[in-house]
Amino acid sequence: MPFKVFLSYGSDPSEQVTAWRLQTLATTHGITVFVPQRSESQSARRSQVPSEQIRRQIDQSDCVLAIIASRVGPAVEAELIYAASRGKTVVPILQEDVVQPAFLKKFRTFRFSPWNAGDVETQVVEFLKGQKQKLSEDRQQAVGALVAIGLGLFLLLALTEK
Repeated sequence: MPFKVFLSYGSDPSEQVTAWRLQTLATTHGITVFVPQRSESQSARRSQVPSEQIRRQIDQSDCVLAIIASRVGPAVEAELIYAASRGKTVVPILQEDVVQPAFLKKFRTFRFSPWNAGDVETQVVEFLKGQKQKLSEDRQQAVGALVAIGLGLFLLLALTEK
C-alpha cells in the first residue's frame, strides 16, 4: 500500500507552487501527496470545516505535514484541527519568523530557517518514533525525506525572491 501524506501549506501563492513541486517529486518515489487547492476566497474565509474532498484526503493519509513559510491561514487551521480530531499524526513546520497561532500550541511544532534547515528532518523523524500512531521505519524516513526536500524547495524559493 503506498504511503500517503496530506500536505497543508500557508496562504502565499508561492507556497502552493512549492507544494505542487514537492508533490511531483514525492510521486516519483511512490509517495502519494495530497495538496489542497487554495484560492484567495478560501484563504480569507474563516471556515472551521474543510471541504468534503479535503476531509476525505486527510482520512486517507498516513500523516499530515504542514510546511508554512508565510502565515498560518484559516484553511491550514481547519485542516490541522480536523486531522487531529481523526487521530492523524500532524507535523507542523513553520519558518522561524512566522507567528505561531494559539491553536498550534497543542501540536509539537518545528521551526526552520531557509538558511539552516538541516536539523528539522532529524527532529521530525525522532518525533515520529515516539508517536502512538506508529509509522514504520521506512515511512518515518519517507516523511523525513519529504521534510528535507520541502525545506530545500523553500530555500530555493527564498533565494529566487532575493
